[in-house]
Amino acid sequence: MKIDPPYSAEKAELRDYFSNARRALSDDQYRQYSQEICRQLLSYLIDLKSEQPSAIHLHLFLPIEAQREVDLRPLLPHLWQYNIRVAVPRVKQGALEHIPLTAETKLKTSRWGIPEPTEDYSPLTEEEINSITTVITPLLTCDIKGHRVGYGGGFYDQFFKTYPHLIKIGVGFFPPIEKILDSYPGDIPIDYYLYPKELIRF
Repeated sequence: MKIDPPYSAEKAELRDYFSNARRALSDDQYRQYSQEICRQLLSYLIDLKSEQPSAIHLHLFLPIEAQREVDLRPLLPHLWQYNIRVAVPRVKQGALEHIPLTAETKLKTSRWGIPEPTEDYSPLTEEEINSITTVITPLLTCDIKGHRVGYGGGFYDQFFKTYPHLIKIGVGFFPPIEKILDSYPGDIPIDYYLYPKELIRF
């Protein structure tokens, strides 16, 4: 994986840089790196399940393929095999809803290119959202303190603030950078960052 990322930069520059870096991946690299992330993530979740007998309720994202987001779909059959409940986001009227995902769930592509459950499926209740234990969050990059750079919509920031109990795992293709220059005290850092080489705990 050859990339020479900025040592430190502001979020706007980092968005441009890592958006271009993802688009520069070949199809084979994209599949290979996504599969390796899925493999490591499954190993982590299996270990977590063995340490914590209580049920794992996982929130993850489905990829915007045009943006070359990490493809976590190969992970799904294994999660269901281990009886790990899965929820995915759906954007409605500028807010994030959380929808249960099974092998039978029908999906549509939103205007942003995001695969989402159709309107046939009701969002989780407040009690069910509180049962979510772990969130796999998309990002473009993060720094060595766990501050992330997303797309600037603020959906996940609000999610993390509302439910501070969540274990937050960011996934991406490239190593973390040294510092995001314009992160601020209100930014909620992720707890882990997983890229093809390793799982980093902050």
